[in-house]
Amino acid sequence: MKNKYKFYNDGKNKIVAVSTYAGKTVRGVAKCDPRDNFDMAKGEDLAMARCAEKIATKRMHRAQKELAKAERAAEAAQRRVDKMKSYVADSSAAWMIATANRVNFEREF
Repeated sequence: MKNKYKFYNDGKNKIVAVSTYAGKTVRGVAKCDPRDNFDMAKGEDLAMARCAEKIATKRMHRAQKELAKAERAAEAAQRRVDKMKSYVADSSAAWMIATANRVNFEREF
């Protein structure tokens, strides 16, 4: 999983994990308090976790937005189906009346 990230160390007490999502750079930062002992592995893990959380948040928001868009499209499609069902019913009724009128007209001769 670490192969999805690039890590940068400022030479002091800060690690930055960098990845991409949707073509954009996403960063996660871990900074060691000066009173603590600096641990490169823990810093990378924390920076990576923060970066992953940012990416997951972006994915979630995008998924919610796309779901709302799909639901609007489905609602529009259902309205169209309902309209076409009504159109078929109306045209069938008009056909039946027209056919009955023609048959009655032909019987008169």
